[in-house]
Amino acid sequence: MASLIEINPDDFRIPGPKEWPGIAKKKFREYKRVLSITRKPKMNEFQAVVKVTGLGMAVIGLIGFTIFVVVQFAQKLA
Repeated sequence: MASLIEINPDDFRIPGPKEWPGIAKKKFREYKRVLSITRKPKMNEFQAVVKVTGLGMAVIGLIGFTIFVVVQFAQKLA
């Protein structure tokens, strides 16, 4: 018979607030770098993104609707 594994809660430690500044500084540097290279999209870029997103939503919706119709048809046959 397998023996139970004993887990010591002291083995699992979450960093305390005093250890956060090093982690926070690194994250803030990453966020600052991302924000510094971003820019507002031009209207034609925005329209392209909207078209692609809308087309993707329509395709996924059509696939879902097709699956729904097939399942409903199969239930009526059974």
